[in-house]
Amino acid sequence: MVPLRLFVNRLSLRPLGATDPSGRWVRWVHVSELADPSPFLRGGELLLLAGTGFRPDESGEYVRRLADAGVVAIGFGVTPVFDAVPPELVAACDEHGMALLEVPPHVPFASVVELLHAELVRAETRDLKHLSDGQAVLIRAAAGPGPLRAVVERLAELLEGWVLVVDRNRDRTWSAGPVRRDAEVTAALERACASPAPMSAALATADEHVEIQRLLGPAPTGYAMAVARRGPFSVADRGVVGVAASALSLLFTAPSAAGSPEALGSAAVAGLLRLPTLARALAGPLDLGGDASWRVVRGLLTEPPGSRETIIQRLSALLGTPFVEQDAGSFTAIVPGDDPVDELCRLLDDAGHLAGISRPHPADDLDPAWGEAGSALDGARIGGASVVAGADPHGVMALLDSAQAARHADRLLEPLDGAGAPSELLGTLRSWLAHHGNWDRTAADLGVHRNTVRHRLGQITRLLGQDLNDPDVRMELWFALRWRTRAR
Repeated sequence: MVPLRLFVNRLSLRPLGATDPSGRWVRWVHVSELADPSPFLRGGELLLLAGTGFRPDESGEYVRRLADAGVVAIGFGVTPVFDAVPPELVAACDEHGMALLEVPPHVPFASVVELLHAELVRAETRDLKHLSDGQAVLIRAAAGPGPLRAVVERLAELLEGWVLVVDRNRDRTWSAGPVRRDAEVTAALERACASPAPMSAALATADEHVEIQRLLGPAPTGYAMAVARRGPFSVADRGVVGVAASALSLLFTAPSAAGSPEALGSAAVAGLLRLPTLARALAGPLDLGGDASWRVVRGLLTEPPGSRETIIQRLSALLGTPFVEQDAGSFTAIVPGDDPVDELCRLLDDAGHLAGISRPHPADDLDPAWGEAGSALDGARIGGASVVAGADPHGVMALLDSAQAARHADRLLEPLDGAGAPSELLGTLRSWLAHHGNWDRTAADLGVHRNTVRHRLGQITRLLGQDLNDPDVRMELWFALRWRTRAR
């Protein structure tokens, strides 16, 4: 749109009447000598007429119809029909708050149209340059140090306003500029964070325009951004915001201070060149001193197809740690021991990843944590949700004496512990019970042929000396496996 004042200044059009043309914007220029052109108007027009067939005594009704149609201003060309703008038209424009301009004889109507077109092209070029420059600025920020904060700060500068980005999953925020966090903005951000589908909202006050949109991240929900500027958002502004939103969605990874590239590189070199000190060297970047501890997470992937690097980046963002390894449909991660473990389970389950999580351990003693996480993962397979090793029992299991329950589980499963490959048989038994004795689903879960499942179940039956088709036997075995998963 083009300011009406530009036509006044560039073409020497003379404002008439009491209505100030300042602050008015023209969407289009329309020329019409009809007595009622309103059916052919969309609003926002500067209407030009030379007065052919114009009847001054009908000025009131004429201007009223134009005002109702959304016309911004009337440009009345003097001579050859009228030597001056009719005073009745001036009075009618004052009555209806319509801006009125006198178009002098030396200014063709075509000049007004050409000026509008030139300004629209200039504005489009300016917007394209703003968008192109903004893209370059944001891409450089995303590729540099501290990318999340840098993108937020550059976006606020480009909009000449403020930006607020939230990650509710890990209780993180980034902001730049004089942020307005009133109840309306906060509520809209919360709705965007909670929405599993794309969502946006627009808020406006006398001082600023605010736009809010949901962002993508490693978890299904929990990410949103609010951006604000004094004037309305142009197409280019929205394009810049879209680029920033895409960059932020890809950057929702905040490695801990312990996971610097230098520390990780040093650990890798030490592990490759000094094998006898591998454990101590690799624990170096994790050793933060004091009572710092870490948990091992072992889980199953449900990632869409993608490169190994992409999958690791998603997991790293989800878990908030750079210490992630992925291989053949599973992953292992090391996360800070003081992270809220219930929230960690929720994030994993919402993302569709079954996982087992160990107890907290010192950085140089993570070997037991590996086994604990594996046992907890077995429990997650059985229960269909992530499991934390050592978590307090619930339900009927919470009513039992721990020592007696442990002795009963060990006594019942002891024949399998003494077999040649106890973990293989125990895992098969867990999966088979979890799938209610279905051979095919058990085979798919374990990644083996159904005949392999039959062979292993035959071994288990012989070793236990019990009928696995008996529901009481199944219940007892299920209890024993669940208790072991909890206790380890």
